[in-house]
Amino acid sequence: MLSRTPPYYESRYIRANHPQRPQALWLRQTLLFPTVGRPVADVWVMLFDPQGAGNRAVKASYPIDDADYRDDEWTARISAAVLDEHTAHGAVSAGDRTARWELRITPGAGEPVRLLTDRAYRSRFPTAKTLVRDPLAGFDGLLELDGVRVDVDGWTGSVNHNWGTRHTPAYAFGQICGFDNAPDSTLEIVTARAAIGPVLTPSATLFVFRHEGEEFAVRSLRHSLQTHGRYHPFEWRFGGRIGVHMIEGEITADPADVIGLTYTDTDGTAKYCYNSALADCRLQVAGKAFTRAELVATGRVMFEILTDTCLETVPLLA
Repeated sequence: MLSRTPPYYESRYIRANHPQRPQALWLRQTLLFPTVGRPVADVWVMLFDPQGAGNRAVKASYPIDDADYRDDEWTARISAAVLDEHTAHGAVSAGDRTARWELRITPGAGEPVRLLTDRAYRSRFPTAKTLVRDPLAGFDGLLELDGVRVDVDGWTGSVNHNWGTRHTPAYAFGQICGFDNAPDSTLEIVTARAAIGPVLTPSATLFVFRHEGEEFAVRSLRHSLQTHGRYHPFEWRFGGRIGVHMIEGEITADPADVIGLTYTDTDGTAKYCYNSALADCRLQVAGKAFTRAELVATGRVMFEILTDTCLETVPLLA
């Protein structure tokens, strides 16, 4: 059995978008060591295809003894599902639902993205940590879900790692792996309320924006006093200004492009995740390091909301 101590969760995942069509995949392999109930290892397979076969999702659960996560070579195996920085392959079944995939991952040129300060990664606060191991990865291969086959040819996305003792209680999360008019630029952003014991902090917006070879980032609560973010399903307005550097943006998603999922937190309670990998973003950027411009990402933004409230407008698929 893996030597994790409750409360603990860990998620390793990839996501990628078709270069032209509104189509995307999202594959997650998660561990849950709750304070209530038995540890479990889950494989999640999600396909966003609203103009084709429709959005689909399947979750398969396994005993924790079927999982093998390693940090030195960064590999994750749950039963037949395997993920590392160069490949993702596997097959799962849950009832009458089936999925299989075989993907090659081509590393991108970007360095890993740390959304928090080094001190925050070492500290018990915040309870949830996140790291983008590859923010501009390339994907090729195939995904088949419930008999629907999708050929993956030259898709762009990311390789990601999340872990902690408790999910962030409420947040909006956004990730852009290349804009339409700036394919080498990336954005990782979150507006969230963290938890200190039973107490929730006011919402704070953190981000890492890379553009024209420069990085503009706000990683600490202190600097988040110079950022703002307000969201609801499914619209999010945000921005930040430090010195002469500024971003102001909006991310939106059509409910038809959103997949609803039920997460279990480490205390055994249910959270509801609403995720679209097909959202849109418009971003105004200015600063000494880069030219004032409007960047656009159409149908290629990951926009996720985690909440205690189950929404009637989006079905829960897994």
